[in-house]
Amino acid sequence: MNTMISLLKREYWENRGSFAITPIAIGGFFVISLIFALFGSQVFSFNDDGSSSAIRVTGVEISGFDFFVDMTKEFAAIPLEGRIEIWTMAFYGLSGLFILTMVFVSLFYLLGALYDDRRDRSILFWKSLPVSDFTTVSSKVLAVFLVLPVLFTIAMTVTFFTIMLIGSIVAMFSGGDVWASIWQPAPILSAPLKILTGHWIHTLWASPVLGWILFVSSWTKRKPILVATIPVGAIAFLEFYYNRTVHFGSAVWERLSGWVLPIDLTEGSHLGNGEMINQTWDLYAMAPSLMSLTEFWVGLIVAAGFFAGAVIVRRYRDESF
Repeated sequence: MNTMISLLKREYWENRGSFAITPIAIGGFFVISLIFALFGSQVFSFNDDGSSSAIRVTGVEISGFDFFVDMTKEFAAIPLEGRIEIWTMAFYGLSGLFILTMVFVSLFYLLGALYDDRRDRSILFWKSLPVSDFTTVSSKVLAVFLVLPVLFTIAMTVTFFTIMLIGSIVAMFSGGDVWASIWQPAPILSAPLKILTGHWIHTLWASPVLGWILFVSSWTKRKPILVATIPVGAIAFLEFYYNRTVHFGSAVWERLSGWVLPIDLTEGSHLGNGEMINQTWDLYAMAPSLMSLTEFWVGLIVAAGFFAGAVIVRRYRDESF
């Protein structure tokens, strides 16, 4: 256990920029944008009659600087269930950039996870330590599955909490109902936990693609991104050329895009339960339905095969290119 914790710390310190600084930067961007929006009225457009442009959400008109002012005065009149739903949707909207960035960070991290040690020849040092190849490769997987999501979720939650504090300050000076409109309905704990657990399930859904990338990283001599994508593209092209079908390419894309949102874009339905997304908004609550699919468990078996291959290759791979 201590060995694994030490390896995870190593992954964090070697990738601190993408693991920690990136989510902090995203959170700072949201907070600064909000402050600028509140105190820089020039960023809002105005209609010809002089009135400010507005956004209407569930019957509540919100415009310009009055965003939080109007919300605390009129939003508090909405039933509690409606207020919770709107705040949850706001949190989900805020999480979008965090999740998308985390996916890209994870992909590039996996591409170099086992390749970089051979490129800089540090593999000689790491192999001299009393740590098995299985443990080393497992630490790479846990970094993507555990460390990154937790760090991004913490940054996401702190950002949301900061936005709520700013809103509360504005509301207090405008005579709004801070408790009923902000702190009572805001899912400050439930929404982050739901996003985190949903992302874990989405990651397992995408595991065949991630396993393939990790496997490529364990043996390729150069350009992991090209070595990982060219065979996939070649297989998809040959299938279309000879059979005029796109099953393989669609399957790969379905897994990869499902890492962010598991949606069938052709039908507009959730991949797990088939529910139309225009009839619901809580995609993270539907994430467990993916586990009822046979494809989910088959994908885990395929991913386990790639993981085993990465462990075996690293066991016999040296620093030579």
